[in-house]
Amino acid sequence: MIKKVLLYIVIQCAALDLIAPGSSHNSDSVPVTHRAYKKLAAVKNVSKRDVPVCQNYTQYVFGNICCDACKPGFVAKTKGCTKDTKTDCKTCTDGQEYMDKYNFITKCLRCGHCDTQHGLEVEKNCTINQNIKCRCRPDFFCNSSEPCSHCNPCDKCEHGIIVENCTRTKNTKCKKKEDSQQHFGTPAIVAIVVTAVGTCIVLIWIIWKYVIKKRKKSKFTIRDDPRQKEIEMEHLNYPDIDLLPHISEIAELMTLQEVKALARKLNVPHIRIDAIMNDNLNDSTEQKIKLLEYWYQEKGIQDAYRTLISTLRSLNYHATADKIKQKIEDIL
Repeated sequence: MIKKVLLYIVIQCAALDLIAPGSSHNSDSVPVTHRAYKKLAAVKNVSKRDVPVCQNYTQYVFGNICCDACKPGFVAKTKGCTKDTKTDCKTCTDGQEYMDKYNFITKCLRCGHCDTQHGLEVEKNCTINQNIKCRCRPDFFCNSSEPCSHCNPCDKCEHGIIVENCTRTKNTKCKKKEDSQQHFGTPAIVAIVVTAVGTCIVLIWIIWKYVIKKRKKSKFTIRDDPRQKEIEMEHLNYPDIDLLPHISEIAELMTLQEVKALARKLNVPHIRIDAIMNDNLNDSTEQKIKLLEYWYQEKGIQDAYRTLISTLRSLNYHATADKIKQKIEDIL
């Protein structure tokens, strides 16, 4: 609407210019129609912006130039380009970083990992232009249509027969066995029941003897070994408390070497330990905290406090175990 109004005003001005006094004075040098065209062109140029249109997704606009994007496997050293349209790109670190699309960002993406604790294994290694690809380990499955981050153990059909074997995308299909009682007469059933009852009696007697023997041995050990008595009594002194709010305080009482030894003893995966160490380079405090947090999140609150202290003692870190125990008791 505004453009139409401006065009109308210009045309009216041009018409007035034709009939204005003295207009014939310039008629030989500049035609009237040419002057009107110049005014129209000026109005149009004011309303335009000179924005470039890039050819395809392999280019991007920087200022008023179409720059070539970096290819997969590369990222920009600095965003932008000169008149030759070439972006200065750098390659990602093979095996650690990747970039799987044309881009103009300045940082590669970090490679993922396949967590064996969650039933995964490597199907394709990470390259500079493709992230790592995981799949379920043998005897594990995941029926998700999305890339799977957690695989479940396949069923064993211990109380039935296998109808379909387990695959990486589908669990085992089992079928219950038919009731076997219909194949036996009353005498056979009675014999089976008598045998089962006799077996149970024998097992109960064996278990009772084992418990009595273990109690006697435990009393003898506690009486003869004061250190053992202390350890046995400590099992009664570790309530299930939430250690997560106290992880940073526990980390302060331990060296990095002690935390790493503890993590390995508690079966924290080596690949997870390496990832935490690399993600927090030159920050030993954060490395200790992250290792302890990962173990605690996997372990859970139940028996975690006792496991922490007893594992430190098994590694001969008795002084550290005593300091942590005292710290927790002061907090409680």
